[in-house]
Amino acid sequence: MSTISQILQNQTRYKETEALKTKFRMSVEELSIGNELRDSFKNTSKWVNGGINWLGTVEEFYRERATIEKEYASKLKDLCARHFQKKAKLSTSLSVGDEPKITPGSLESASLVLWNELLTQTESIADEKVRFSKELDGTISDKVVQLRSKSSKISRKLEDINTFLVNEKERTEEEVNKAKKHYDSACNSTESARQKVEKSSSDKQQQKLEAKTTDMNIAKNAYLIQISIANRLKDKYYYQDVPELLDYYQELNETRVGILNKLLKNASIIERASNDRIKEKLHIIDQTIDQNDTKLDIAMFIKHNAYDWKEPDDFYFVPSEIWHDDENLVVKEPELTDLKKRLNNCLNEYTTVESQCMDSKQALEEASNDRQKDSSNLTLAFETKIQNALSLLSRFFMADSTRVRLEVEIEVIQNYAGDKDLSYIETREKKKSLLGFLKGKNHNHSVPENNSDAQSVTTIKSASAQKLSNTGIFSLRKFKDHKGGNDSTGSSAQAIALYGYSSTSGDELSISAGETLSVVEADDGSGWTLVSNSDGSQGLVPTSYIQIQAASDTSRTKKKGPSVPPKRGAKKIQYVEALYEYNADGDDELSIRPGDRIILVEDDVDGSGWMDGELDGQRGLFPTSYVRKI
Repeated sequence: MSTISQILQNQTRYKETEALKTKFRMSVEELSIGNELRDSFKNTSKWVNGGINWLGTVEEFYRERATIEKEYASKLKDLCARHFQKKAKLSTSLSVGDEPKITPGSLESASLVLWNELLTQTESIADEKVRFSKELDGTISDKVVQLRSKSSKISRKLEDINTFLVNEKERTEEEVNKAKKHYDSACNSTESARQKVEKSSSDKQQQKLEAKTTDMNIAKNAYLIQISIANRLKDKYYYQDVPELLDYYQELNETRVGILNKLLKNASIIERASNDRIKEKLHIIDQTIDQNDTKLDIAMFIKHNAYDWKEPDDFYFVPSEIWHDDENLVVKEPELTDLKKRLNNCLNEYTTVESQCMDSKQALEEASNDRQKDSSNLTLAFETKIQNALSLLSRFFMADSTRVRLEVEIEVIQNYAGDKDLSYIETREKKKSLLGFLKGKNHNHSVPENNSDAQSVTTIKSASAQKLSNTGIFSLRKFKDHKGGNDSTGSSAQAIALYGYSSTSGDELSISAGETLSVVEADDGSGWTLVSNSDGSQGLVPTSYIQIQAASDTSRTKKKGPSVPPKRGAKKIQYVEALYEYNADGDDELSIRPGDRIILVEDDVDGSGWMDGELDGQRGLFPTSYVRKI
């Protein structure tokens, strides 16, 4: 009976151990340097480059071993001893970086554990080894050189992109400072003019004061707009750009480790073929390699380098010391005319930039999916696809920064203008449209019939809910994270309905004020949250209509700059692709051609057989059966 009881206990322990291993693997799969180590480009770069440079040590090992194999076992043991020493010197740096927040002690990364085991087994079989130096040179060492060279090229590309991002961030900060100096100078000039009026209240002096006041207000507007742009770009830098680069570093490191694993395994295979008597010892090396998951090094690096990162404070309006002022845009004439001009210029440029961003993002997503398909079959040709993706990423960063600037400027002017008419007239050739998503909704374009100079008139009522492309659709993050830390709204989060809301489509949910809801999927930046009610029904509701009650609120207070009021209704954009040609029969219909990529404005929720969409700035109905969702 005691033997049976012992067997049952051993089986129970085995099941518990396997369950813990499975749980650990699942948590490792979600690791992301970009999410866990914010603003850690320099440290991560040094760590990844250290791993790449370490390949030189691996290459050196196999080169020397090929020579030593000719001189038999004695020198092979000496080689292993030297590399044990080298590993000991580099152990901390390769495992957790040069400046870890927590010292690892005697712990080593999975790759170094593998390396240690490989050296140990090599040393133990030194007396049984025979010459196979030629195969070692051609099959292992040369490919380690290739791996190091290609990895170094990608690392340099990442550093170039980071240099651009840092320069862009510094340039933005400098623009805020310049705008502030210009504003202060205008305030000084206005004050000087005011003092002159007090001494001599002539009409001429009064007119000068008014002109100086106008200049000062325009400078103030420019300063406030620049602050908003800087804040938005700051968020983009810390929550998208830098994390994205860090994730590419992570991908590079994982690929390097994966390919190195394959090369080391190849070395083991060659060695087994040369001498069957050492097969068992080499099999131990294989097992250690198989356990070296590409994310294990990442896990240890993150654990020993994590720290309580705090987001830098937002920029905020600093009034002049000699002129009492607030942080609101001046929206009276003649300052309003300057805002109209700025708004008109931004709208004209926005469509092109937005299209560039969408195209770049789509290309990046396709490239990422392509790489994921090949993730289980790593080869030394891996750098081609990553190099292509990095080129696309660089173009996207440049276009997206411009888009953010334009979008912020448009939002700031429209939100501060209230219900004022933001029409702007200037002499120029008539343009077909300003912003594809806005045509026929919030912008009306007309040309005065009695003007032979073809003046362009752009009419914009700021009181209407302007729908710019939501920033969420431009997110590139492969490992999703929310601004403000690592806290995320899980499936157990609860929310309280602040207001009642009636659904307008099949994917929405009607709620009543005070109703308790469960958060199924947090707001991804579109302004909508997926929730479920007590009946189990799920649907989208406006995020601003509910209050999420997290288990622990660790948000920190900081002084923020003037924020842009959120826009409701900006759902994530859905596209459909035309399968057949359809010619519009009326003004309310839309002509489409096979292959057209159409923005879906309203789905066929009533079963009428018609969808509402937008193509090339034109909106209208088309048959549901003529398209497919993409």
